Amino acid sequence: MLSENEIKILEYLAKVKEASAENISKQLNIPLDTVFSISRLLKEKGYIELEEKEHIKYELTEEGKRRLNEGFPEEKLLNTLAGKEGKIKDLKEKIGKDFDIAIGWAKRKGLIKIEDDNIIPLVQVYEAKEEKEALKKPEDAKEEIIQQLLYRKMLIKKTEKELYLRLIKETVETKPSITFLTSELLVSGEWRKYTLREYNVEAFPPFYSLGKKHFFKEFLEKLRDLMKELGFKEVYSDYIEMEFYNFDLLFQAQDHPAREIHDSFAITGKGKIADEKLIEKVRQIHEKGWKYTWDVNIAMRLMLRSQTTATTARVLASRPKPPIKVFTIGKVFRPDSIDATHLIEFHQLDGLVIEDGYNFRDLLGTLKEIFNGIGIKEIKFKPAYFPFTEPSVEVYGKIEGLGWVEMSGAGLLRPEILEAVNISSSAGAWGIGIDRLAMLLFGLKDIRLLYASDVEYLRNRKVDINAYY
Repeated sequence: MLSENEIKILEYLAKVKEASAENISKQLNIPLDTVFSISRLLKEKGYIELEEKEHIKYELTEEGKRRLNEGFPEEKLLNTLAGKEGKIKDLKEKIGKDFDIAIGWAKRKGLIKIEDDNIIPLVQVYEAKEEKEALKKPEDAKEEIIQQLLYRKMLIKKTEKELYLRLIKETVETKPSITFLTSELLVSGEWRKYTLREYNVEAFPPFYSLGKKHFFKEFLEKLRDLMKELGFKEVYSDYIEMEFYNFDLLFQAQDHPAREIHDSFAITGKGKIADEKLIEKVRQIHEKGWKYTWDVNIAMRLMLRSQTTATTARVLASRPKPPIKVFTIGKVFRPDSIDATHLIEFHQLDGLVIEDGYNFRDLLGTLKEIFNGIGIKEIKFKPAYFPFTEPSVEVYGKIEGLGWVEMSGAGLLRPEILEAVNISSSAGAWGIGIDRLAMLLFGLKDIRLLYASDVEYLRNRKVDINAYY
């Protein structure tokens, strides 16, 4: 059975035998996309043959448009000479930047000759008539003129494909087909003019791509949900931070290598802290513990935070009343060479527990609970050193196909930090590099793919993020 448009196209082809899809679209007032679709259906039904033919088209460039409006350089030269010889220097000043082009093409066309410093015209007047006509109608121009204009970048050559339909079977069906019978068609009797189209129950429905979250964004949200399910409250702070919270309050000495300009991003300006007692306490602890003169001006310098521990440092500075359990997830920034395993900005998860009697064994239990929640069931711990925790530990998880991989650094906060903020309870803290953890879980070889924006790549990802929880 044939649709109304199919019959129209076949009737048109019965008159002309062969036509391009574009011509059929114009003649029958059917959208070109519809003609393409119908042509494939008619081919499957055995009514037509399809053939792609290549056509060469020429398009005017900006240079071509300019020459068409302003004239060719050699025309300007001959018009300036007006049949009389002229000095090269004088003509160069009059013609300007087109002078060299004008001389070159005028000589090539035999319009001038040069003797000493003089340009002598060989014709009285000149107009690039053939070239201009070729710019207007390149399909009618001589081949040598077209080649010249292509060389002079006034035209560009394009090869386009066009679909042609050729009739190979006359249709005997004159009734258009319909899919639905309506009461109006039945009452009026108009249904007799149509045939009913058969349903293809095996045909697939049209594909519509559904929107979905970016897989890494979803991973971050899952981590947030996990931490909240474990009883933690999320806290936040800004990307721009003072060194005081990023380093000093965490008992990191002002001459520590991590505070050098090549290890963190410095920002012009200084911050301000109203809590003079806290500043004085940090000064005393640094000078007592590290044996140097602490400088408040260094502590007030601004930077892009290099660790989300700066956020938990601000929580400590607020002198919270235990028990508290907080976490933060956010970007941090460090100078680095971008490659498959390094970025200058990445995500960290920092956690903080302050509780009377909270001990190292409790901390290890908390960490195990977090990683088990992510889906990493085998965990082991290794003694480590970090500036602001003691005792400290590195957390390793077993990843299928990779073995044991470092996941986190953690420890109990040093007494110097707790003393500075007048907290007498024990406190445990940890930091997790989320980007590399996500790379391992998703099986990625390049960390940059976590921030991929290519729609096809994101649509075709088969990773089931829920498998990790």
